[in-house]
Amino acid sequence: MPINTFKCPNCGSPVTTTGAEKEVQCAYCGSTVVVPEELREVPQPQPQPMQYNFGPTSQPNDQAFQGMVTADKVAKAAIGFTAASFILPIILTCVILAAVGGILFYVFSNVNSTLQQANQTVSTVSAPISEVPTVAPAPTEAIPTPVPFTNTLFSDDFTDPSSGWDKHHDSDYTFEYKDGHYHVLINKRDGGYDIWPDNTAKFKNVSVEADIQQTAGPNDGLIGLVCRAKDDGSAYAFEFDQNGDYGIYKFDSNNNITALDQGTLDPNTVNQNDVNHVEGVCDSNTLTLLLNNQILLQTQDSSITAGGAGVIVQTGSSGDPGVDVLFSNFVVKGP
Repeated sequence: MPINTFKCPNCGSPVTTTGAEKEVQCAYCGSTVVVPEELREVPQPQPQPMQYNFGPTSQPNDQAFQGMVTADKVAKAAIGFTAASFILPIILTCVILAAVGGILFYVFSNVNSTLQQANQTVSTVSAPISEVPTVAPAPTEAIPTPVPFTNTLFSDDFTDPSSGWDKHHDSDYTFEYKDGHYHVLINKRDGGYDIWPDNTAKFKNVSVEADIQQTAGPNDGLIGLVCRAKDDGSAYAFEFDQNGDYGIYKFDSNNNITALDQGTLDPNTVNQNDVNHVEGVCDSNTLTLLLNNQILLQTQDSSITAGGAGVIVQTGSSGDPGVDVLFSNFVVKGP
């Protein structure tokens, strides 16, 4: 920095200045002396701070800056719009794909489930099944048809009251000829009776048949025919009831009853309170029961070899009395 010298206006002594002071003190007389203008340094302009105006107070001289801010906003908006234009279709595409995927999943799941069910059905049922209602359980083995006997040994249409059948009437039992029928009424609880003409007492191998109609009484009353019946109470009996139960039974001399074979029909196949044709066959040790020309049972027993051929009526499992029956067209055949 240069040093300038000028004379003190008071004492004439030299005074020095750097030019930066406006006043200096004289070193000789001690007075304060004003530094001449020409010896002073020209002051350098100080930089002014830049002023920024934000908001509505900006003056017209800030229009350039406002233009810059507006341009910046427009640029940002353009960038935002461009990004949105790019991203929005992607989002919409994803949403559509998700929806379509969900629909396809639902459809194919249902189709797959249906196909699985169809496959299970096909694997289970190999052919259509026609359900045919059966009247009675079919036997596991076909019952051989007995060789019919052709020789008539005895027959009765019950028009002749002297043909050989018992006639009896009391409060428990009634046996009588009645209007071309043989009438039997069991009116005793847990009662029963078998009747046969004396002229059949020694028959061995025979078929016994008749038309039988229950006209009154409980449905479990047993009605039918006997062969090889004896005075000691032994016999083979072929019986059925209105409920469809049937069987071949053996009676012995000690009043014991043994079911040799039994079965059950649909009750609708029995002509309830109407005529049913019954046949019992005693051929050697083979015993066969037929109802309305249908073979129901066949069994074997050889303990009773000969006896009478006749009819039987007895109360059923309930023991209820009042079993009222008419027999007609009675026929016994043999070899």
